[in-house]
Amino acid sequence: MFTFARLVNSERIEVSLTTRPPRSAALGVILGFCLGGLAIPAVCSAEALRKPHKSGKPQLLRRSRLEILQTLIKSRRWDQAERVATRLLAGSPDNPKALFLAGMVQFRQARYDRAIPLLKRAQDLRPETPVLAKTLAICYFSSRQHRLFESQMEHAFLQTPTDPELSFFWGLHQTSVNDNPQAAVKAFDNALQHRPSYVQALYHRGRAFQKMGRKDKARKDFEASIALIEQTFFRGYSYPYQSMARLLLEDSPKGALRFALKSVEVQPKLKNTHILLGEIHWRLGQFRKAAEAFEDATYLDPEDSRLHYWLHLLYQRLGKKKASKMALVEFRRLNPSESGASQPATPVATP
Repeated sequence: MFTFARLVNSERIEVSLTTRPPRSAALGVILGFCLGGLAIPAVCSAEALRKPHKSGKPQLLRRSRLEILQTLIKSRRWDQAERVATRLLAGSPDNPKALFLAGMVQFRQARYDRAIPLLKRAQDLRPETPVLAKTLAICYFSSRQHRLFESQMEHAFLQTPTDPELSFFWGLHQTSVNDNPQAAVKAFDNALQHRPSYVQALYHRGRAFQKMGRKDKARKDFEASIALIEQTFFRGYSYPYQSMARLLLEDSPKGALRFALKSVEVQPKLKNTHILLGEIHWRLGQFRKAAEAFEDATYLDPEDSRLHYWLHLLYQRLGKKKASKMALVEFRRLNPSESGASQPATPVATP
């Protein structure tokens, strides 16, 4: 399984590319790509690695560089994978499988500028390969080359018009680039039609409804995506919990707190989960807990000056004069040009 990630509106979008369709609803929530003619086979089975010998003892087969590269990609050994890919292309510069795998080595490391020319060459040699059209489109999306993404998506949709991942990324493009939530909802509807248990499509359709002011529909989608997360093996995705917390924050901060705590539990290394938790504690008047949440966020991103300013205010409320002064000094160090009239807005209105 291959996984890559990028940020869309501060959200880490993780996509898994699998070599075969999901076998159950539990795996169905993962974004699976069928690699088709360029499928990466399993190279670790005993049957694949052994051959009969005249002595009667099985012997290991000598694996090709393609098989070795596939294994290195699966085990995320990038330095070795790059060396093998370089040697492979030196001997077979026009091998579409070699070009695809070399592109995947770069793609998996989010080096889209290096992946794109390799994948383009592979597509030129084998233009009717859906996985190449789709992966190249995702590269353009991830590198924010919007016109090339749109053009490549036309090519990809012609090959596999019912592919749910294509509809999902088209929906992301409509919300994050074109600011067209109505078109995004249609795209996510199409993705969910072909994969009803698509957690990310459900969540992002909820975000699109939220942009349209349809809070009832947004909440329904957030709740459905949370239910799928908790019923399946889809882990490490806290965004539906965060969105539910923000949806409830004004009317029911205590209800929002439950979802904020869950978002930290699901993704403890994500700064925004701690910021959200601190905001809710602040709103509830739980200043010590709010300070602890913002402290956790500063450990993850010490260069975020807002956090130091908010800690300065919270430490003041808690009577920690020295800590308050140090937090303000750190804020000013990170923002030497900031004046007293242009301090960052606090997460909660203060008297």
